[in-house]
Order: sequence, then C-alpha cells, then structure tokens
Amino acid sequence: MGCEIRKATKEDAESLANIIVESWKSAYSNVIPKDEITKFLDKQRRQRQFERFIEDEEIVLIGFYDEIPFGLVFANKDNDEQLKECGSIYSIYLLEEYWGKGLATKLMDVVINILKEEGCKQVSLWVYEVNTRARRFYEKCGFIFDGNKKHSHFSNKPIELRYIKQI
Repeated sequence: MGCEIRKATKEDAESLANIIVESWKSAYSNVIPKDEITKFLDKQRRQRQFERFIEDEEIVLIGFYDEIPFGLVFANKDNDEQLKECGSIYSIYLLEEYWGKGLATKLMDVVINILKEEGCKQVSLWVYEVNTRARRFYEKCGFIFDGNKKHSHFSNKPIELRYIKQI
C-alpha cells in the first residue's frame, strides 16, 4: 500500500490524538518536566482539540503507512508574529517507530504545497533548541534558523528557536 497523506476529518481525531500523545512521550520526555508533560498526554483532551481544529478548517493532515496512521501535521496560512505572507507549522509529529523512514519529509512536502497554494511566500516554525534531531530534519527541508529565540512556557524554560523557509 505505501504512504498516503490526506486532509484529516473529525473521524481521524482519535488517531491524531494518539499520534501526538505517543510522539510527545518519545520526543519530549527529556525536555519537559514530567509533572508538566502529563497535562499534554490526555488523549481525550487532544482528540477534542483536533476536532475543533478540523471544524475551524485549519490545515490538519494525517499520514497513513499501509493504512496505519503514523503521523500528522497541523499548520495555518497565518502566523502569530505578523510576518508577511508567512504560514506557520505548529505541529509535525510521527510515531517513533516511523522515524527515519522519509515519511516526515512526505508530510512536510504536502503541507508546504498547501501553504504555497494558500498564498504563503514563507513558512515559520518553532523548535526546542535541544531537539537536534528535529532541527537537522528542518534544516534538511530548507528551513533556516533566523536568530529569534524564546523561552517555552514550561517551568524549566527550554529555549525555542524560530526557523523560516522561503517557498
């Protein structure tokens, strides 16, 4: 069967919640304090979030590999930072067993094309400074750290870096 990426529907919300919760456990267990990460691992809460995003017609894509949900991307043609003609990627997550198989690149390519069709000339995203694996992936996809940093809202204040890609 291979890889299929499509716009998510409300029926996918449970799978989306599972992907984001399980990938947060894999990706952030050493970044976010355990007592704080727990709040973000509630699958029912996450499912309701994705249902709202889909209802609000945000860009929510789900990826399947051999018909099994493996990853997601959540984006918007607008951004919170007043960057001109700039879309934002808020989340791109894969279940850990699918890391390193080229599937994240496929998700990224699809969302970039959608943002381009929406009139975006550039795309921004934020990534934890200590998340070198993700940073290498974004750089491979053509994103460049633009020098902007901020502290995350978690108590240990991990630093986030803004990456931008011209599209």
